[in-house]
Amino acid sequence: MTFCSRYIVGFETKHNLPSRNEDSEELVGHSDVPRRSTLFPHAGNPVGNPGNYVLRGLKKVQAHRYVLFNCSDVNSYLRAHADEMTHRRNLNVDTIERTQNEKFHEWFRAHIKKLEKENGINGIKNDIRWLSQGPVHAARRYRAFNSRGFCFRPKRLDKKTQNSGVMVTAKTSRYATAGNGNPVLRDVTYYGRVIDIVELNYSGQFSVVLFKCEWIDVFSEEGIQKDKYGYTLVNFSHLMHKGDKIEHEPFIFPDQADQVFYVEDEHNPGWSVVMKQPRPRDVYDIGIERAVDTETEPFHVSHLGEMFKRKNNNQYWVRTDVEGTLVDANIA
Repeated sequence: MTFCSRYIVGFETKHNLPSRNEDSEELVGHSDVPRRSTLFPHAGNPVGNPGNYVLRGLKKVQAHRYVLFNCSDVNSYLRAHADEMTHRRNLNVDTIERTQNEKFHEWFRAHIKKLEKENGINGIKNDIRWLSQGPVHAARRYRAFNSRGFCFRPKRLDKKTQNSGVMVTAKTSRYATAGNGNPVLRDVTYYGRVIDIVELNYSGQFSVVLFKCEWIDVFSEEGIQKDKYGYTLVNFSHLMHKGDKIEHEPFIFPDQADQVFYVEDEHNPGWSVVMKQPRPRDVYDIGIERAVDTETEPFHVSHLGEMFKRKNNNQYWVRTDVEGTLVDANIA
């Protein structure tokens, strides 16, 4: 029976049953869900029937912006927007970053409409056209979501289990001083909890699922510490990216999250120890590492350094047609 189950379709035994946290692309939970976009990889599958969710104001801008900034097909438009801003103007990277956070989604929509009028709709991917329009107000929320072998639940529904804890490592801008307009891009690990599982609807053409999270302030010692044994401690009384400012980023893609658990520290009231699940259930290490696709790396304004260099290379302040003369700077 076991032998036959491996070769006969529809013959089920305990050896070929779907995983408890099944997230394969073949399983689609709801027939009325818009198709998945070709712009984004498969992130997993929702669990249970969806509920209604209204997306407005800052929340809508932040969710849509996160989708745009993490879509490799949009990177060229982000660079074009930055190039347009710096044309005949000397702007630092900090100013460009703030402007793109606030205005890029509006520019992108107008830019795609302009391209449609000039070249027709056939020269632009359909999904890019729908993406530029932004999501509609009517969204959906789920009670759980399976991704990469993990089952995630929002904090409000996570009563008997700990399936809301998440950890994400992301490229983040850090400035040496308040007046320094050139950021340094480095990996930062964020810890938080899933607050909502939201499905954005792009005009009924395709949908994108995001986790809305509450994030520990990992840049403050009041939010994160290391104990003497090397364990990471977090304090949920000190949060960042709460969503009340346009530059906040409370959203992530489900497949970007690793699941973690938070254990209360008996010796430090208010603090919890981060415990990372070593491997999702039913996933085994067979010694094959997944190749990293560098083309899907999210766009970041610090990548514009080469563009600025090319602009500046048009201006020469040193003569190259004669040999240089050495001088002693100590002689008055």
